[in-house]
Amino acid sequence: MNAIILRLECLTNLHVGNGDVNYNIIDNEVERDPVTHYPVIHASGVKGALREYFKRNGHKDSIKPLFGKESDKEDKNTSPGKLKILSAEMLAIPVRASAGDKPYYLVSTETAVKRYYLMKREFLGCKAEDEPAPQSVRGVQVDGKTPGDKVDVDGLTLYRLSDADFAEIALPVLARNCLDDGGVSKNLWYEEVVPHESVFFFPVLADKLDRDFLRDFREAVEGKIVQFGGNASIGYGLCKVTVTGGREDE
Repeated sequence: MNAIILRLECLTNLHVGNGDVNYNIIDNEVERDPVTHYPVIHASGVKGALREYFKRNGHKDSIKPLFGKESDKEDKNTSPGKLKILSAEMLAIPVRASAGDKPYYLVSTETAVKRYYLMKREFLGCKAEDEPAPQSVRGVQVDGKTPGDKVDVDGLTLYRLSDADFAEIALPVLARNCLDDGGVSKNLWYEEVVPHESVFFFPVLADKLDRDFLRDFREAVEGKIVQFGGNASIGYGLCKVTVTGGREDE
């Protein structure tokens, strides 16, 4: 199996809605992983965003071989692409500092970091000892909570909270204005967002015979800015894509 792992660094706020109808104060909540309850971009959303990026940036001929053929009005048949794209899982989010020498710190959990290194072991062949050793933390608090430790993950310093403390960190909720056809405000509605500076990761896989397709994909997205989620017209979801590791079968 050929594989790469990509990191998404949010340059702007991100909203990938869960589509649920709810009667809370928050009208639109973000997608969350059903197991960890961390924010997530499900695989279909990741694939759709990448397909749109290729469409708009001179890679139309690569869309069908890489991502497959979708049904349309003229042809209902579909076919799979050469790439297997997994969900983008949260690695860290920025949380305002209540003590320390920075305005915010990138906050993660042991669960999220272990999940990242599990993906690296399974798909890239990394070893368990490659997981970074925790370092002690002094004088730092985030949202009134004290991190248990910090770890360096591929150039990022992440401050880790317990899962219980992390669950109490609320994502920002922004008020949005609903205008009628004449431009007059009708009412406010509220949308949960993943804040800019947040970090996600996702693997992309290809079979042994399809490694050239994975190389082409890697070259097309490495270091680029791709829009994920909704509200593109107001600048949401702009993320820098970085390849943090890869593996090729000979």
